[in-house]
Amino acid sequence: MAATNGAAGSDASTVKELAGKAKGPAMAAGAAAVGLLALQRRRRRPQVLGLALPSQREMKSLAKTFGRVSREFGKTSKTVSKDIERLADQAERIGKILS
Repeated sequence: MAATNGAAGSDASTVKELAGKAKGPAMAAGAAAVGLLALQRRRRRPQVLGLALPSQREMKSLAKTFGRVSREFGKTSKTVSKDIERLADQAERIGKILS
């Protein structure tokens, strides 16, 4: 029986030893998880009237898109103004013919 108690006692000490060794990494993992949660909360976008403000990357993308749209609008408005000018010239010619 003494041998059985000795074996059981050594198993218990081994478990305690392993638990003691695992305590450090477990605490480090817990601290890392808490740190990540803190970073996530800190990275939330500021809100104005309940709406999240766009990030800097989104603002750059919006600026590029706005630039492209405004260039296209400029081209279209020039085309339309030329068409209106041609129509005005034709109306003037027709007015001269009819008078």
